[in-house]
Amino acid sequence: MVPPPARAPVPPPPPAPEPPYPPHVRSVELAVQAPVYTRPTVEPDENKRAGVARAGTRMAPVRAAPRGNGCARRWIEVAPRGWVCETVLVPSARPPTESEPPLAFADDDPRPIRALYGSVRKRGRAYRTAEDVQEDRGRDLRGHHAVRAIGVERIDGVRYWRTSGGDLIGADHIYELEPSRWKGVQLDERTPLPIWVSNRIDPFEPVDAYAAPGGAKAGRLRIRERIAIRETSTDGAWIRVAPGLWVGRRDVRIARTAPPPPGLAAGERWFDIDLDEQVLFAYEGERPVYVTLVSTGKPGHATPTGVTRIYAKHVRSSMSSAQIPSETYDVADVPWTMYFDRNYALHTSYWHDLFGNARSHGCVNLAPRDARLLFAWSAPALPPGWTSVYGDADRPGTLVRVRSSRTPEPALRDGAAP
Repeated sequence: MVPPPARAPVPPPPPAPEPPYPPHVRSVELAVQAPVYTRPTVEPDENKRAGVARAGTRMAPVRAAPRGNGCARRWIEVAPRGWVCETVLVPSARPPTESEPPLAFADDDPRPIRALYGSVRKRGRAYRTAEDVQEDRGRDLRGHHAVRAIGVERIDGVRYWRTSGGDLIGADHIYELEPSRWKGVQLDERTPLPIWVSNRIDPFEPVDAYAAPGGAKAGRLRIRERIAIRETSTDGAWIRVAPGLWVGRRDVRIARTAPPPPGLAAGERWFDIDLDEQVLFAYEGERPVYVTLVSTGKPGHATPTGVTRIYAKHVRSSMSSAQIPSETYDVADVPWTMYFDRNYALHTSYWHDLFGNARSHGCVNLAPRDARLLFAWSAPALPPGWTSVYGDADRPGTLVRVRSSRTPEPALRDGAAP
């Protein structure tokens, strides 16, 4: 009888990495805001970084790598991901920074953004110091400028905003903005998909309703009022929303679900944006969990269709354009920004409240509450204390599909395949 072949010995598990600090060191704290790198080397391309963490963030040290590759001391690997040069780290006996509690879909905070923003009026001027103000050594601000105040200063009895960009701008030349309190709808099996009123001709005005299709006026409906479709005219141009009350189909935004892109993993989270209806859905697999109105690109600045993935998320991101003078803009500190296609992003719009109407320069504008919620819900997850995070092959960002009636099944872009 032939004996069975001997089993190959099982290799021992690799030794655990040696801790870089004594046992009493529970975390390393950033002395300044600093990049977190994917490898123990300085990456000049910020899209190859893991992210950016703010000063004071504490992270658990995992192991060390030798100095070099742009670091004068050791490289320290930190949890949950990435490497930081030891020159900006301070060992600490305190625990790592904790995650904030997850956001609920319903957010009733009356202050959608806890910051003061303003739009600079025409003929506004920016100064750097009080002496510059007194000697009128400033620069003219041309085009549209939106700023965030970090303080208010009085110079010769006149109030000035000190902006996050370091400028002093006269308060009389700033119109204080009140961000929208709009928010979408959390969905479950019992929640009907919403249908909203939206005036496509004049988004500031209510919508006229008629006693019959093309008949006499019978009332007005508020912008973003939710309605139900009772009947549709034969030509599809009119919708009856109540007895004796008809509105034009072009003044209605209908949220309709759609099948996911091919190859999506079961339960995977993804966004679907309908350019025709100006509606965004958040899905988990085939199940819609949230829906809201957005503002995509206006004529001449169309939001491109396609299937991509979020590749970068920033707690705040400033945006500007150096196009023709009438289109020049500089918008500071846009909260909860998610880049998904080149320079196109899903982001807060704190400067308008016209969601449901196309009006952006190509990005997908979200109301602050929606942006904050969807930023926390989407991938890649933002580690505690970080201000930016980047997706990679191991931690891909949430899939984003942008479609229209002309392109109902847009193609997958590079890196978007599930």
